[in-house]
Amino acid sequence: MSTLRRFSLAPVAHTGLFGVFLGVHAVGDALHVLHTGVGCKGKTQRQLVEHDLGREAHPQVGWTELSEEDLIRDVAARLREAVPELQRRRQAAALLVTASAAVELTSTDLAVETQRLEAELGVPVVWLPGVATAADLYAGYGAVVRALVDRVDWGVDWRAGSKDPPVVSLVGNFFHRYEHEQAANLAELRRLVEGLGARLGPTFLAGESFGALQRAHAARLLVRMPYAGLEADDLATLTSRRVCGLGLPLGLRATGVWVRGVGAALGVAPPRVEALVAAREARVAPRLELARRRLGGRRLAILADTPLAAGWVLLSGELGLELPLVVLLDRTLGGEAALRAQVAAAGGEVSPGTRVVETPTLMELRGLAGGIDDPPPFDLVVRPDLSLADTAWAHVATLETGFPAGHKHFVFPLPELGYNGTVALAQRLLDAAGGVY
Repeated sequence: MSTLRRFSLAPVAHTGLFGVFLGVHAVGDALHVLHTGVGCKGKTQRQLVEHDLGREAHPQVGWTELSEEDLIRDVAARLREAVPELQRRRQAAALLVTASAAVELTSTDLAVETQRLEAELGVPVVWLPGVATAADLYAGYGAVVRALVDRVDWGVDWRAGSKDPPVVSLVGNFFHRYEHEQAANLAELRRLVEGLGARLGPTFLAGESFGALQRAHAARLLVRMPYAGLEADDLATLTSRRVCGLGLPLGLRATGVWVRGVGAALGVAPPRVEALVAAREARVAPRLELARRRLGGRRLAILADTPLAAGWVLLSGELGLELPLVVLLDRTLGGEAALRAQVAAAGGEVSPGTRVVETPTLMELRGLAGGIDDPPPFDLVVRPDLSLADTAWAHVATLETGFPAGHKHFVFPLPELGYNGTVALAQRLLDAAGGVY
């Protein structure tokens, strides 16, 4: 059975290729070129189309439509034909090229081919190897972030531009749709940075254009966020910039840690940082206390990727929620060890009574809420839109967040991050608990 488990369907079954598709979608004018045969194109895009009501996803992906004969005779020939035609029609600012596992197994040097295409077309053509066999979508998304960071001319001295205020760029922001909770998250991050006397520069990724990302060389400081695809030390080596690695500012404690970390990296005087944190916390604390009175003692289950789960663990403690179960849905973001480390870094802890489950199969996940006719063991659950219909999970009051989210959409800027995001999430939990929306 343990041998067969690796072939079981995962709750979030998207692999690296979809992560690249998602990452390219988060760049305003890039194109994802998939070097592969004719397959189920609609299925590869459908989930993002249903997830993102803010922007159409189809124009940012193209296929070379490799035939079996091409695969035998000359794998690169169809790439050389298709990419110029795709670029003629799409006029992308940059093209990111991936290939199916079958194509990569031919050992064709696609790095050389993309370099030739870049010289021919006069726009960046970036080869992303190995993503077809990457373990999850976050690995593919991180590959896009790293490739785009690598294309910035970091040799330009940041002091060549304006020295005041200093520019801070974020690397590894998980921007998964053009709906208004994403815009609100970015506004909250900007507000935190500006509170420290700095200016938010280009963000990897946040829907900005390829050209805008190139101007990240003006940043004095890079904040490495959890979906960056490379560690803080590697980012510092690559960019020759000061880098601080931080988790998601989700909840009061995590947001305070984030502000203090950025402030220390910028050299802001500690009293000023503490005054900022104290003032922001004082503004939202009374509203959180109101939510705590209604939510305290309720049982919450968290189903999320590791960094997001860490933020929710911290917030659940701030709201007095009991936490019997945390399920980690990713395969490449660190698992239980990273969860515990990120929670501890913000001064919290995972309760000894909390069961942490890493990368369950979909069948295993369905069973974690008990039988469909049994009373649910949780009062609330925070999770993405998973295949959990006709299970006990369907009877648990649900706050839908993360990827994918097919039911919850945002036409109003309601954040999840920062101090305002903390209050907004408390409000959503109250709504879920009350069953009134």
